[in-house]
Amino acid sequence: MNDFKTIINSIGLILNIVGVYVVYVYSPINIDEIDGGDASTDYDQLARETHRRNRLLRLGVYIVIGGSVLQLASNFISSK
Repeated sequence: MNDFKTIINSIGLILNIVGVYVVYVYSPINIDEIDGGDASTDYDQLARETHRRNRLLRLGVYIVIGGSVLQLASNFISSK
């Protein structure tokens, strides 16, 4: 049963690493600093890209939370 506890803890750690990487890669972008705002700026495209990146950022945060919950849960699994 101790192996199961280690596996759960390891999966939680891997999820934390993946989640932090996703948060880093898809960090929120400030729409005002992307372009100077000349006539060729497609603000609708920038808004779509910002929305997509923010959804992926939120997913990364949920992955980190899930990994942390697994690591916490592994502490309460009885080792026989």
